[in-house]
Amino acid sequence: MRAGRAGTGRPAGPPAAATELEARACGPDPVAVIGGADSAAQAALYPAGHGNAVTLIVRGNALAAGMSSHLADRVLAHARITVRTAAEVTALHGGSHLEAITVHTAAPGDDRSDSNQPCRGLSCLAGATPATGWLEDIAVDDDGFVLTGTHLDGALPGATWAELGRRPLPFETGQPLVLAVGDVRSGSMKRAAAAVGGGASATRSVHTAPGSAGP
Repeated sequence: MRAGRAGTGRPAGPPAAATELEARACGPDPVAVIGGADSAAQAALYPAGHGNAVTLIVRGNALAAGMSSHLADRVLAHARITVRTAAEVTALHGGSHLEAITVHTAAPGDDRSDSNQPCRGLSCLAGATPATGWLEDIAVDDDGFVLTGTHLDGALPGATWAELGRRPLPFETGQPLVLAVGDVRSGSMKRAAAAVGGGASATRSVHTAPGSAGP
């Protein structure tokens, strides 16, 4: 949940995490979470359970619009969590570490307003856009995530795979022996643990693919 680089005088981009490491770094100070889905709810509940005052900043007008009802109920019932809907973070303030944020609010029927609030840690769990525009000859889905394995049906260069006489292995892209794991892969669970597990599983494809350097 930390944001800020020592020595640069400007805050860094907020991470998409709220773990024990971030909780220790922020200490007892106020923190904020950006997002309105289940991952944001969990990221807010964690530091709140450690005693931090948490502001959950949601761009939409209603918390329940993108969040499971049981998590929304827990967030709204928690005494240490303040929910700000129709809001977004527009500025970060601090030196060697984050000290405050500016929150822009534009609730229906209200005047648009900006307010600063103390904030030692900021997490952003508001979705992601894959940085795959640089890839060449790699099939992606409509959102830009890399297609692999069985998700490639209908998107395979016929001649290439016909010459190989096989279908893509798990985690293998439309280019033979090029694999993709983690958040960039279409259909993956966007979690660090899932990325680690995917990487471990992909080693099987590396070792068994014909023409690979595996043992």
